[in-house]
Amino acid sequence: MITRQIEMRKIAYVHDAPDHAPIETRWKVPRFLASRGFTDMVIADQFTGAQNLLLENADEGIARVTLSQLDERIHDCLNAGLRPWVMQDLFTLSADFPHPSEGTRGCACSSEVWDAYTENTLALLARFPDLEGLIFRFGESFTSPHTWAIAHNPLACTCARCEEAGSVGIVQKFVENLGTIVCDFGDRHCILRLWDLGDDGIHANFGRQADALSTWNNDERFMVSVKHTQTDYWRHQPWNSTIDMLGPPRLVELQCEREYEFVGMVPNWLGELWANGPGECGERGETGMANLRPPHWAGLIILPRGGGWARPLASDELWAEMNVHAAVALGDEPTRDPNDILEEWMQSVGFASESPGVTADLALLLEASSDLVLNLRYLRTYQALTEQLWMPSENWFRDDTFVPGACAIIANAVTDAGVADDLRQERALTTALAERHLDGAELAFTEGQPLGEHPKAAFVLDSYRFAHRFAEWTEALWNELLAAAPLDREAARAMIEARLAADPLPPLRVLD
Repeated sequence: MITRQIEMRKIAYVHDAPDHAPIETRWKVPRFLASRGFTDMVIADQFTGAQNLLLENADEGIARVTLSQLDERIHDCLNAGLRPWVMQDLFTLSADFPHPSEGTRGCACSSEVWDAYTENTLALLARFPDLEGLIFRFGESFTSPHTWAIAHNPLACTCARCEEAGSVGIVQKFVENLGTIVCDFGDRHCILRLWDLGDDGIHANFGRQADALSTWNNDERFMVSVKHTQTDYWRHQPWNSTIDMLGPPRLVELQCEREYEFVGMVPNWLGELWANGPGECGERGETGMANLRPPHWAGLIILPRGGGWARPLASDELWAEMNVHAAVALGDEPTRDPNDILEEWMQSVGFASESPGVTADLALLLEASSDLVLNLRYLRTYQALTEQLWMPSENWFRDDTFVPGACAIIANAVTDAGVADDLRQERALTTALAERHLDGAELAFTEGQPLGEHPKAAFVLDSYRFAHRFAEWTEALWNELLAAAPLDREAARAMIEARLAADPLPPLRVLD
C-alpha cells in the first residue's frame, strides 16, 4: 500500500546566476522564509558543490570552511522549523576519475560512474544527517566551483550504450539508481528535476515521461518536479500537460523574478496565470493550479529571487515579493481567487489607500502588469508566424541583454512575410500601453497623491518609468531594424550598439 503525503511542501530556492556573486537577499534567511509560509529550503546548489567537498582529492582547507558553513546553514534551517536540501547536477565527479574517451564522460550506463557517485552521495548524507534530502538536476553542466571536480552532462555521452538507451533510457537509470542510493541506502528524500534544453525532451511529453519514470519503485520519498510551463519560464507557454500524471509524487516549479522578463525590474503579476492558466494560449480557466494539478501533489519549488544569466538587476524585491505571496497562497489553496491574493498582498505592504477607489484602481493596474510584460517582451506579429514554444520571439531580449542575431532573424522574417508594418504598429501600441500604465502609477504614487509618501513609491515609479522607456526605445529600434532589412547579425549588432551609445538604457546591453 502506497501512503500519500499530506503536507504540501513549499521549498524556497534562490537561484544565483553563473559567473556572478551570490544574491544577497532575505529570501535566503530561514526565519524570514518560515514567516512567509515556506516549509523547506535549498541551502546549497551546484554553485556550492557540496558533494565535491567530500571527494578524496578535495582541497582540505576549502572543504573544511565550506562544510562548516553548510553546518551553520542546516542549524539555522532547523531552528527556524525548515527542512534543508542540497541540490546537485548529474554528474559531478572527481577530476581524477578515469574516462575511456572524451565523449563518454559522465556516462549513465557506466557501473564505474555509478559506483563512484554512490560512494560520494552516501558520504554527503552521512556527513549531514539532518538533511531532508537531495535534489538532482541534469541536462546542463555548469563549470564546477572547484578545480578538483568536473561537471558532466550525461545526456551528452556518445557511447554505444547511451546512444541505444536514448534520453528516456538514461532518465530511467536516474530514477532507478537515485531511488536506491538516496532513498533506500541513504534513507532520505530525493527530488529529480525533469528539465530539457528544447521542446523535444521529456519535460512536457506525457508518453516519453511516463516511460522515463517507469523504473520508479513506488517509494514516495522519491519525487519529481516540473516547471508549470511547457518549456522554460516564458509566455506563450501552454500549461505543462504532465503536471497531472500519475506516478511519483510531483512538485511544480514557479519562478517569481522571471528571467527573460526584466528579472524583477518591472511589475509582472503571475498569480492569475499560475491559478487559471495562460490566457495568450487560450487556456484561461482551463488549466493552472485551480484546474490541473498533480494527483499526488507533493508541493512547490518556489524561486523567490534569481534565475537566468544576469546579475541582480532590480533595486528592490517588491515585485518578487508580490509573486512569492501568490505562489505560497496557491500552494496552500490552489483554487483561491488570485485577485483576492493580490489584494491581501497589497494590504500587507501598505498599498491599501484610505480611498477605496485608489486601491481598486491600483489593484487593476497590478493585475494588468502581466499583460504589460507580455507586450513589452514578446512580439505577437512574429509569434503568429512561428508559434514558437522554445525561445518565443527568438529570445530577442533576455534578462538585461538584446540579442542581435535574433533581432535580425525577426526583422527579415516579418519583412519577407509582408507584415513589417504590423510589427511597427504593434510596438507603437505597446508604447501607448506602457504610457497608460505609467499614468496609473503616477496617480497613486507621485508626491501629493494617496500613496506618494509610501516607502516604496520611488521604486514603483521607477519601475513604470523604465517600462515606458523600454517601450519607446524598442519601438524606435524596431523601426530602424525593419527599415534596414534584410540584415545580418553583425548589422543588427552595430545598430543596437549605436542606439545604446547615443541613447543609453541602463542596465541594458548587447549580448556578447
